[in-house]
Amino acid sequence: MEFKYSVVCDTLKWIGHDVLADPHEVLGAIKSAGYDGADLPGDLQRANPKTLRPITDSLGLKVPEVLGAWAYFHAGENRDLAGLDEAARRTGIDYARKAIDLAAELGAQFFQVCAAQPPVPQVPFPEAPIPVLRQNFASACREICEHAAKRGITVLFEPLNLYEALPGVMTSVYDAIRVIDELGFDNLGVQPDVFHMNVSEASIPDALRAAGKRMKVIHMNETNHYRLGAGHADYRAIMRTLKEIGFDGWISVYMPLTSQVVLGLTSAGYGRSGNVSNESPVARPDLRGTLAQQLEFLREIEHTV
Repeated sequence: MEFKYSVVCDTLKWIGHDVLADPHEVLGAIKSAGYDGADLPGDLQRANPKTLRPITDSLGLKVPEVLGAWAYFHAGENRDLAGLDEAARRTGIDYARKAIDLAAELGAQFFQVCAAQPPVPQVPFPEAPIPVLRQNFASACREICEHAAKRGITVLFEPLNLYEALPGVMTSVYDAIRVIDELGFDNLGVQPDVFHMNVSEASIPDALRAAGKRMKVIHMNETNHYRLGAGHADYRAIMRTLKEIGFDGWISVYMPLTSQVVLGLTSAGYGRSGNVSNESPVARPDLRGTLAQQLEFLREIEHTV
C-alpha cells in the first residue's frame, strides 16, 4: 500500500503562494501535482469553509488536518497553553475550540496543538517549574480534547524544538507520548516533524517506532527548511521505519524556504493574517513544479526502500 501525501499549505507562502488568497489555483495545483490532501491553516479570519470545502470536494482532495496557530508571530496574540498567564491559556483554549469547529466544517480529521514559546521566549530554561508547565498544558489540552471529541476531531500534538516550544513541556515525541498516556483520550495522537526531531531526538527512527500507532501525521520538513534532500535528514531510514511500523497515516510535505522577497509576494507573509502589498520584479517559483519535485523525491525513496 502506498503512503498518502498532503501539503502543509501554510508553508506555500515560502514559495510565494497563499492558499487562502488563491484557493482555486493553489488547491488545483496540489491535486495536479499528485497529492492526496491539503492541510489548511487554522486562520479564523481568512479560512472560509463555505469557499474552501466546495473546492476540495470537487477536486477529490482530502483535508487531513487544520494547523493551529500557536506561536506569537503566527497567532498575533498570546495563546500559551502551558505558562502561568491564565488569560493567555484561556485565549488559547478558546482559539482551539473555534479552530476545531472550523476543522469539522472543512471535513478534516485532525487539529494540531503545540506548546509554543510565549511572546518573550524563555530559553534555555522556562521561568516556571517544568512540572507546573506540564500540568497547565495537560489541563488545557483536556478541555480541547473534550470539545474535539464532540466534533469528531482527533487532536495531534506536534513537538517543537526547545527554541520554539517551552523546554520540557512538548519538545520531543516522548513528551507527546507521556501526555497522551496521561490524558487517556481516544482522540489524541502525535505529529512528529523532521525539522524539530533533528534538534530534539537522539534517534529519529527510534522516536518514530516509539510513537507507533499514536502517530497519525508526519511532517516531512528538511533539517534546514530548504527543499527535501538539501539538508541532512536520512529519508531512507525514515521511510523504511514508517514501512516497518505499518504507518497508515498522512505524510505532510513542507515547501522549501526561498527568500524574504518571494515570501513578501504572498497576500500575507508566513504566520500573519491580513493584506500585505509588496511590489517586486522577482517571480514566484513555479507552484506545480515545486510541489511535484517534493513529492517525487519522497515517492522515489518510498518505492526503493
